[in-house]
Amino acid sequence: MKVGIIGIGHMGQAITDGLLNQVSPAEIILGSHRINAAMQSYHEKNKITVTDDYSDIMDANPEFLIFTTPAAKTPEIMDQFKGIDSDVTVLSVASGVSLADIQTKFPENPSALVVPNTPVSVNHGTLGVAMGPHVTVSNNIESFLGLLGDVYTVPESEFNIFGTITGCGPAFLDVFLSALGDAAVKNGLPRALAYEAAASMAKGSASLLQESGLTPDALKDQVTTPGGSTIRGVVSLEKNAFRSAIIEAVDAANN
Repeated sequence: MKVGIIGIGHMGQAITDGLLNQVSPAEIILGSHRINAAMQSYHEKNKITVTDDYSDIMDANPEFLIFTTPAAKTPEIMDQFKGIDSDVTVLSVASGVSLADIQTKFPENPSALVVPNTPVSVNHGTLGVAMGPHVTVSNNIESFLGLLGDVYTVPESEFNIFGTITGCGPAFLDVFLSALGDAAVKNGLPRALAYEAAASMAKGSASLLQESGLTPDALKDQVTTPGGSTIRGVVSLEKNAFRSAIIEAVDAANN
């Protein structure tokens, strides 16, 4: 398998990091209009091929071509890959690029929109994928993206809100974990231990939600005993409009 990745911003780097945990560096080629410091660092550390000549990627005939470039520049950059073999699967991570946009540039290629999040760098990402025309099981899109985390097929019409929940959600969770850390330190727990414990709690709670099949409210009810400390904390969150704050944050990010 050969993978061409165009662009090495934050998401391009996260995807590359995740793939490096799963495949040989020889299977990845990074491309950009110039070899920037991040690409040079990858080359030196991991022996990944980097290039500022897109024809090098076309000549490598990758199985997957992933665009992680800024949305405004993506159509122009895609133009430079016209003529690539029709069996190359084109994946776009660029926000604002539609399936129709991809098909205009690559009318014969299997293609998909992908919305990942930064935990793909440690292979625990959440990825939404909207499939375009010409995609078949043999294209192995879901199994390929599965190297990076959990994959969900999402209609293009629901792509933005899915991306808001999974893409912005880590930042919202980080704010919450930071606040838990501050509260723990305020009450005497060392900061390093506070962050470790909060992260472990979030990981375990998320796993329980996925594996139990129960709703978040049902799981909350299991630990809110009558008159107990947890229900007192939940009531305090309600008094401070915790739920409303989260909903408003999602609304703001989704606009």
